[in-house]
Amino acid sequence: MRRLAVSDIHGEGSRLLQALHAAAYDSAHDRLFLLGDYMDRGTDARLTVAIIQNLVADGAVALCGNHDLMPGIVVRAHTHLPWWVDNGGDATIRSFRGLPPLEVIAWLDRLPLYHEEPDCILVHAGLTPGVALAEQDPVHLLWIREEFVNHYRGKRVIFGHTPTVYLHGTWAPWAGDDKLGIDTGAAVGGLLTVVDIDSLETWTA
Repeated sequence: MRRLAVSDIHGEGSRLLQALHAAAYDSAHDRLFLLGDYMDRGTDARLTVAIIQNLVADGAVALCGNHDLMPGIVVRAHTHLPWWVDNGGDATIRSFRGLPPLEVIAWLDRLPLYHEEPDCILVHAGLTPGVALAEQDPVHLLWIREEFVNHYRGKRVIFGHTPTVYLHGTWAPWAGDDKLGIDTGAAVGGLLTVVDIDSLETWTA
């Protein structure tokens, strides 16, 4: 059984389906992990959420990304609207023709922050070095970058959030000794990439 992962979809749901089709993804024989950031910047956040929900209903594991919590923050504190818009929320507002419905926001808010396998941890952004998994700050799980990339050592971590072009200069997954970065920049001029986390085979759209 293959273990496939993809991150930072950012409203590019149609491209996600293309990449999964290229990978011949079959929920009966493959496991799929989605590492967050389904909202903002891309062309169709509404369609993307529906696709993710369908994939989860079919057995996929969907984690939360920092952008997935932004609509809920805005609903609870309207003063954050300009901040969200500056971070790509304008695309989400256009897609939903307003703020996402409360049921969508509630679904996003309930997504887990990490998933642990026997041999690896999957998370949106990364882990704080030297801190046990159960004691990690939720903010760091969603936002951490340099401290994790430069200093974390331990159980292998599959992560998104940090575009791989900043890690090794190309829009391709970045593999370190104990880390695998898979944010290949779908909504910022790069690719949307599905990765087999064991073989490192990739499929892009």
